[in-house]
Amino acid sequence: MAAGLRDAKFDGWITLIGAEPEPPYERPHLSKGYLLGSVPREKLWLRPRDQYGAELMLGETAVELELAAREVHLASGRSVSWDVLCIATGSEARRLEGFEDALHLRELSDAGEVLRLLETRSELHIVGAGFIGCEVAAAATQRGCRVHVYEALEQPLARVLGPEVGAYLAAVHRAHGVELQLGVARLPPLSGPVLVAVGSRPRTELAERAGLGVDRGIEVDEIGRTSAPGAFAAGDVTRFHSPLYGTSIRVEHFQTAQRQGYAVGRAMAGGGEPYDEVPWFWSDQYDVNLQYAGAGLPWDEIVVRGELGRPPFAVFYMAGGKLVGVAGVNDHHTVGRARHVMQRRAELTREQMADPGFDLRRVLT
Repeated sequence: MAAGLRDAKFDGWITLIGAEPEPPYERPHLSKGYLLGSVPREKLWLRPRDQYGAELMLGETAVELELAAREVHLASGRSVSWDVLCIATGSEARRLEGFEDALHLRELSDAGEVLRLLETRSELHIVGAGFIGCEVAAAATQRGCRVHVYEALEQPLARVLGPEVGAYLAAVHRAHGVELQLGVARLPPLSGPVLVAVGSRPRTELAERAGLGVDRGIEVDEIGRTSAPGAFAAGDVTRFHSPLYGTSIRVEHFQTAQRQGYAVGRAMAGGGEPYDEVPWFWSDQYDVNLQYAGAGLPWDEIVVRGELGRPPFAVFYMAGGKLVGVAGVNDHHTVGRARHVMQRRAELTREQMADPGFDLRRVLT
C-alpha cells in the first residue's frame, strides 16, 4: 500500500500501524523454508526499515475507528488522525474448541514456537490437511519428526484442488512416513504437541465496530473503497469486486494481498486502476512444487495435462466450459502460461489443455 502511494507520487505523511513488533515480512516462508532453515529470519523482511517511505508504528494495536472524526485509537491509549485510511488487518488462524493450548501458525512468533518444537520434540500431531498443515507436516518430517495428520475431508486440499490432486498429495505424504487419517469426523484424544491448522478468518472486528460493510470480509469495490468516504481496505481482510471475474472474491494468499495492496495505494493517491489480476500461489512439500492460478471458484470438470500422479503434470479446472483455474505439480511453465490465458480471457480447447506439446502461449497471439 505504501509503495503504491509513493509510486503514484503521493508526497504526504504515511503511517503504518502494526500489532506485531516486527516490520512487514513474507509470510509464505513461515511454513516452508523458515521451518527447514533454508530461509533465515533476516531474509524474511520485505525491505529495510528505512526504505518504506513511511513511519512504522510497530507493536501498536488499533482498537477503534472513529470515521467521522477520522481518528484511529490504539490499545496504548494513543490516537492517530488520518485524511485517508487503509484497513489491512489481515486474517487470523481459526481456533478449535478443546484445543486452547494448541499451536497455530500465522505470524512470525507462531513460526518461532513451531521451529523450537521441531528442534526439541520427535512427534507432532497436526489437525487439518490444508496448505499450512501439509507444509508443516513436510517440514517436520524432513527434520526427522514423526507426524500424525487428521483431516475432516476425504483428501487433503480437496476444496481447492479436488479429490484427484488431493489423493496424489495424500500418497506423497504417506510415502514420506506421515500417518495421515482422512474423513475424520471426531478427533481422538491427542497427547503431545498439537498444531491446529484449520484455515483462517478475516480480522473484521475493527471494521464492524466502525459500521463498515462486512460480508465474510470487509466489502470493497474494485479499487478498495469501503462503504465510508476516505476509508479503503486491502489484503485478505477484504472481499473485493474483481472486474476479471465479475463478482466479489476473497483471496487469502500473499501475492494477491501484496499486489492488491499496491493497487489500493495508488487509488488512495487519487489514481490507479482496478485490481483485476488472476490470483496465484505456490506450495513446497518435499520435492513437490505445487502452483495454482485462479480464484478458487467452483468447477464442474477437470482436464489433465500429462499423467496425474507422475510429475510434471497439470490439472485445468473448468466451469460451464470456461477455464477458471489451473494447478501444476513441478510444472510452473503450464501454470504461468495458463494464468496469462485466463488474464487475457483467451479461449482454450480441451485438446489444447490436455496436450503437453501444445504451447499455451499460441492462443495469445
